[in-house]
Amino acid sequence: MVVSAKLTHAQNVLVTEPQLMYLKTQQFGISLNSFGLGGLNYRHGWHKSGKAQSHFETELVRVKHPKEVRRAGFSDNPVKYTFGRQNMVFFWRTGLGQTKAITERPYKNALGLNFVYTIGANLALLKPIYLDVYYPNETGFSGFLVSERYDPEKHKDIFRIYGNSNFFTGIGETSLRLGGHAKAGLSVEWGHFNDDYKMLEAGLTLDVFGSGLPMMANLPEKNIFVGLYISMNWAFRK
Repeated sequence: MVVSAKLTHAQNVLVTEPQLMYLKTQQFGISLNSFGLGGLNYRHGWHKSGKAQSHFETELVRVKHPKEVRRAGFSDNPVKYTFGRQNMVFFWRTGLGQTKAITERPYKNALGLNFVYTIGANLALLKPIYLDVYYPNETGFSGFLVSERYDPEKHKDIFRIYGNSNFFTGIGETSLRLGGHAKAGLSVEWGHFNDDYKMLEAGLTLDVFGSGLPMMANLPEKNIFVGLYISMNWAFRK
């Protein structure tokens, strides 16, 4: 009985007693959002106290318009594209925030709950869409493809659109829009060690721009985006 009691105590040693005072944290993660796609994020944190941590965060996410619908082009080897899409949009968010512990992980296999928020700038990258468009020869028996920037007034005949051009076509014409963003959520962390652990985070995002972003032709341009996100992060403390 004595041996059993000692083993049970050894298996439940508090990781917080004793523990090191970690000064910095680095997190790398992948995310999904309610805009239809996801992104990558990095967070560098430094401790203000045992339960509060400030951080710098940068994140790149792909944003889809809710009216985007993929369809196959008209060719023997069809390439999918989104009819009516003017620009492919990415949000590059950077900001400062805090992570505040709600419950700590007292044991090695326990869960910790945190409140997380970030506020900062948002740079929207609008990469113009280029399509491979078929033009017949004068004889009418054959034709050729031309990569053209999508123009809603010109490209109305879907039977001549073979699909998207190469992704890098037109990348030098990418335009930028500066705005702001805020995000807040809850994260659950777990792991065998305090300095090497995983986090699952979920919450809300708000992105605001001074003017609307041209995403889809013949539709209103939005300048306010409210969404949900979930991310999986791998974290390291030192």
